[in-house]
Amino acid sequence: MPQTRPMPVRFPMDPRIRRRRIEVQRRAGRRRLRVLVGVAVLVLLTVGGWLAVRSPLLDVDRIEVQGAAHTPRAAVLGAARLHPGLAMVDVDPGAAGRRIESLPWVGQARVRRAWPGTVLITVTEREPTAVTSIDGQNWAVLDGVGRVLQLTTVRPPGLVALEGVGAPGAAGTTLETAVGALRVAQVLTPALAARTAAVVAMQGGEIALRLDPHGAVRFGPPDDIAAKERAAESVLAQVDAHDLDVLDVRLPSSPALTRG
Repeated sequence: MPQTRPMPVRFPMDPRIRRRRIEVQRRAGRRRLRVLVGVAVLVLLTVGGWLAVRSPLLDVDRIEVQGAAHTPRAAVLGAARLHPGLAMVDVDPGAAGRRIESLPWVGQARVRRAWPGTVLITVTEREPTAVTSIDGQNWAVLDGVGRVLQLTTVRPPGLVALEGVGAPGAAGTTLETAVGALRVAQVLTPALAARTAAVVAMQGGEIALRLDPHGAVRFGPPDDIAAKERAAESVLAQVDAHDLDVLDVRLPSSPALTRG
């Protein structure tokens, strides 16, 4: 005969245990609900924030350029890669400023975002210090460190001419061979500047002043410039310069004059 399996015996659950189990399940359900709600809120905030910053309301509406006297506005904006309609969050002030500073005349550029839709660009341009002839008809304008600011067919007035510094490159390059002559040109006293036709870079790194209408001042290396200028001014103020050949102030305490 087949054997019958005994029926399991079920004991009634203690009501306190049942209530405890139900409470645990409810707490777990509430935790899961809080997590789901938190994730949903985070997603909504992220999507909403992305949509907000990409909204046309936060596009570049106006670009202000200040301080660019020699640099066209179009060149500044082209270098900065900025234009109306660009998202404000896509404006990188540091990178835009560095690109603007690559323009020949620009010494420093500061780019700032003014929310909700304005970009402010402040440019500090380099100071022209001297000019040098390219081919006798065209001129290169240089700043104090030899940067070529501009190539022009007309010599700008009021700038000292340099000679013997070699051929300049394109605007934005640096004429390294002009550094010594520029050190002298930048600090010429008004009296010497009025008599100087050109600052000349000579072999061996020496510097001379070619005087107008004739004669020269031999400076030697571009050091102790103030003392050499004082010596040259003192001698030129006391002597008849009509047949002056060379005034040697390489040793400023003992200037030597030769006549032609």
